[in-house]
This record gives sequence, C-alpha cells and structure tokens, in this order.
Amino acid sequence: MDLISVDQLQLDTRLAGVSLSLASGELLGVIGPNGAGKSSLLECIAGLQPYSGRIELEGEELSRVETSKRAQRIAFLPQRCQSAWALKVVDVIALGRLPWGDEDAGLIEKAARHTGVIEWLDSRVDHLSGGEQARVWLARVLAGQPDIILADEPLASLDLHYQQRVLELLRKHTRELGSVILSIHDLNLAAHWCDRLVLLDAGRIHAVGTPQQVLTPEAIRQVYQVEAEVDFSGEQPLIRVLR
Repeated sequence: MDLISVDQLQLDTRLAGVSLSLASGELLGVIGPNGAGKSSLLECIAGLQPYSGRIELEGEELSRVETSKRAQRIAFLPQRCQSAWALKVVDVIALGRLPWGDEDAGLIEKAARHTGVIEWLDSRVDHLSGGEQARVWLARVLAGQPDIILADEPLASLDLHYQQRVLELLRKHTRELGSVILSIHDLNLAAHWCDRLVLLDAGRIHAVGTPQQVLTPEAIRQVYQVEAEVDFSGEQPLIRVLR
C-alpha cells in the first residue's frame, strides 16, 4: 500500500485532476515552472488548503485522520518560514516536538547538529540570515521525526554546501524513517537525488516517472519552453539549457 495516495486533486485554478502516489522510502520530486502548482500540491497534502478529490494516508482519507496523529506523521517545511516572536533557535527546533507532547533534548540537539545550527541554539532566530533560518526550520522538521516530510523548495536560500547537506539529510530520512516529497527548481539536482519526478504544468501533471522518463528534451521544451540537452550517461545526470 502507498504511504500517500492522491486522486483527482482539484484546487481552484491551481490544480486540476492531479493524481499521484508516494511509496515508503521514496524521495519524490515535484518540478515545474513558476505557477505550475507545486506549492499548492504540497499544501493540500499537508492539510493547509481546502480541496476536492481524495488524499489518503495509508488507505485512510486524510481528513479523517486525527489531527494530532497527522501532525506526528506528516511535517511541512514551507518556502518562507518566519517566527512571529523573537524565539531562540532551540525553541524553534523544539516546536517540532509539539505533536508528541515532549521536548526530547536529544532529538533537538541531533537535528541542530545535522543542520549545522548547533552553535546558535541560544541565539534569536530573527537575528540569523535567511539561509541560516531555513536550516533552523529544517531542524524543527527533523526533530519531530515524521514519517513524511513535505519540503517546499528548501534549497532556495542556501549556498551550494548546504544545498548538498539538505539533500543528504532528506535522502537519509527516506532510508531510515519514511518518505519525502520535495518541490525543487534545479533540474540537475532533481535528476540526481529523486527516485521519481512529477512534472507539473499549469496545475496538471505533464509526466510522472523516473528522472530519465520525465526529463526528456521534448518535455522540457513543452513545459519550460526552452531547448535543452539531456545526458544520463555519466555518474551524474546533466541537463543543459541551449542558447
């Protein structure tokens, strides 16, 4: 049984008849141009947007799953994270433990170390840079040890080193705890790290499959309206936009 199953998902004009599945241990990438519906899809699965259609968590309609249980199993990392209060970094990370009703110091410290924010635990989160804050909020998600992480463009404000580190952590999560749905703009990173890709275009699915199946020159031309050279023969895939 799939961990997540989405059937004929509709959301205003942003999503139209989207159906997909997420297997246990899978890193599923959601790609597409701006406005394709990537964030809306993740927000629906996170329970943050009203929708028509059906979303199931291991065969149970998501809306019928108890709120506390859903929060334990599914964690959402939005594109832009802001704190309404001047919280310390350690307190932000501890928010990830709220669904469990505890503040497991060991898990909080582990998440802080893995995301490289351990030295800032007593600092105010609003005093950090955008990229540093993004790592703190990822630590919050990791501290909760959810089955499913929904990460909406988590690489956007990170330098190359931490882009690599975040992807390593998400892959580690799929090996040890559960699954990840990741929206991502960089097609080369998507091709290298994701098990499968969902290519969205104007709220509809253009293609679903392995990176080799989805990232074809024809699909890139149709959806992104650019010509691209695609090479999967090397150790890492290479997608190069042609002039």
